[in-house]
Amino acid sequence: MDEKYIFLKPTFSTAIWGDGSLVHHYHVEKYVPKDMNIDEITGLGAFCGLPQDANEIMNGKYKGRKLNELYDEHPEMFGTPSTLRWEHIPVSMGIGHACTDLSIQVHPTEEYALKNLGCHGKSESWYIVNCPHNADIVMGHNAKTIQELDEYIQNKDWKGLLKRYPIFSGAFYNIQAGTLHAIQKGTTFMEVCNPCPVTYRFYDYDRLDKQGKPRQLDVEKAKDNILVPFECQDTHYSYRNHQGVTEIKLTDNKNFSVYKYVINGSGELTMPKPYLGAFVIEGQGQIEDVKLQAGDSFLISANVKKLMWKGEMTVLAYYG
Repeated sequence: MDEKYIFLKPTFSTAIWGDGSLVHHYHVEKYVPKDMNIDEITGLGAFCGLPQDANEIMNGKYKGRKLNELYDEHPEMFGTPSTLRWEHIPVSMGIGHACTDLSIQVHPTEEYALKNLGCHGKSESWYIVNCPHNADIVMGHNAKTIQELDEYIQNKDWKGLLKRYPIFSGAFYNIQAGTLHAIQKGTTFMEVCNPCPVTYRFYDYDRLDKQGKPRQLDVEKAKDNILVPFECQDTHYSYRNHQGVTEIKLTDNKNFSVYKYVINGSGELTMPKPYLGAFVIEGQGQIEDVKLQAGDSFLISANVKKLMWKGEMTVLAYYG
């Protein structure tokens, strides 16, 4: 099994909107670095192949190595030369809980990032795990031209500029690079994205940092990337089923693919992609004869041809 299912140690990030709740929910306290305050942790990094953020492998003969090293040294575990698009794994996944409204931000487009930053751009998607009643997200804007965008900014008419969409548990949203966006207070969400480390903060509700100073904004760089006009990205779900296993394809676009597996019993489906990253959202069960529980993050390598699920659980899987 060593070269079929590779389990990954979570990484952690902190911010002013963190409360550490996910650490306790998924019982991963033992993986938190000793110099990190659990109460400031915003979420868990479950799958990333960037050298600076790569997850550590926890099982088998590659135990102790990093996911990016596995990709570099054993690319056959991720597919064939024709399916390996980038110099690093093109997809990452993290799960976070916002205990306050996140800042309005934008990520660089592919063209801008390659030209100016020496990295790839970042499109992303959100799967809503849980949220308050009548919750929403910020996604996109109402400006039809760059001139209109400037007018909204000069007038500080943030309410008029920003689009909001209602959300609910189980909802999924595609967010193209260059889209203004923000998760709001009380929402637990999974982000599948291209692993670009660059974020431009556009607006932050005039909040202050720990030193009592306004948080840094990157309005001009954000404007270089904001898509004008904004176009909402459609999603078209498709389904496969075998006995007690249902696969819901949430998206399959040029940046990444995302699948949700609902397991109530047992069943098997062919692998939809050369490899999959996977995270157990809730429940417990097995893949083949390997035990799984909520919070497990793992690579389903290209050595797997059939997904043999069993148990009572929900799994999010992704490919890029």
